[in-house]
Amino acid sequence: MAIVTLSDALISRGPGRAGTILRDRTLCGLCLKVGRRSHSFIVATSVQGRQVRVTLGRWPLICVDEARELALPILRRCRAGEYVVAPVRPRLPTLRQLLTEYAKAKRVKASSLARYDSVLRTHFADWMDRPVSALKDSAFATHCHEFAQSKGAAVVDLGRGIVGSMLRYLGAVHGVEVPSPFVRLSHAGLMPERPKPRGRTLAEADLKAWFVAVDSLPAVQRDYLRLLLLTGLRKNEGTGIRRRDVDFTADTLLIPETKGKRPHSLPITPLIREVLERRCESLDATDRLFDGLSADHVTEMAMRAGAPDFTLHDLRKLLASVAARQGVSDAILRRILGHAAKRGDVLHRHYVSLDARDVADALEHIQAALLAYSTCLPQV
Repeated sequence: MAIVTLSDALISRGPGRAGTILRDRTLCGLCLKVGRRSHSFIVATSVQGRQVRVTLGRWPLICVDEARELALPILRRCRAGEYVVAPVRPRLPTLRQLLTEYAKAKRVKASSLARYDSVLRTHFADWMDRPVSALKDSAFATHCHEFAQSKGAAVVDLGRGIVGSMLRYLGAVHGVEVPSPFVRLSHAGLMPERPKPRGRTLAEADLKAWFVAVDSLPAVQRDYLRLLLLTGLRKNEGTGIRRRDVDFTADTLLIPETKGKRPHSLPITPLIREVLERRCESLDATDRLFDGLSADHVTEMAMRAGAPDFTLHDLRKLLASVAARQGVSDAILRRILGHAAKRGDVLHRHYVSLDARDVADALEHIQAALLAYSTCLPQV
């Protein structure tokens, strides 16, 4: 049993292998039991020759200072000869507090957190300010059943995902096991079908009219839509680009914030160089290339100008479809789109590593094929 000065910084760096017991140098009798997924504070001492073990709580639900405060009165009673048998359990968080804690631990984006909070406040309001132990009640399971039967498939799918993930986090960090009611409902066949992916509405044959409409838009909206079509970027990835992310010397466009939470990079081809040079002109390093643009309204502007009905994600799907028709390999296409290989694909997850230069030729050919569907030449 190692003796150390327990601190939150020490624990956050990784206190050791699972099963290790660390004894606090500051308060004799306070220990940290290291687990695989969580770590528990315990009081380990003896009273009249009998061992006493009292679980205080899990880190980071309680910090080191709080653990010392909880341990001190117990140790005083033990020193006085009293045998403590009842563990001291910290107060469990409310569902609202759990969401905040979960989002911080999982590094959930602000936009996603706002959506999760909206779903919970709208559909699970009665439980937001109650301790998470209340989620064990049959009333919560009944509410989940009514929610699944009365709401649309997309809302239900999002709700079951949020609740399920938070309950798994609750069990791992707080030690409170609450089976998701949605799992039982699914086993009983009482859940609606999963929402089907939206089909692509913009076809290759529509690109001629699309280019005509897009080229009539103001420069910022026009360049944004062209960039998304020619790179396959998601809408938030496009709006988040800053001047410092564009390296004309190395011909690399960096996307620091992605859906997969990993930085992504693309080669700067001649076609997107024209767009990026226009947008980067006179900008400081931290300025956004498309500052002030509303990604949610730009499609409406294009359709009012005569573009066929489309979504921004249609542009990403269109690039992928054209690439597949050209015979672009799955590894190259995944690298362009910023997708990770399947979990079981050891070759491409752990061995094959491609950078922006490796996909430059393929991306240029895809972009040329996209422009070939239109008689419009790219603006210079």
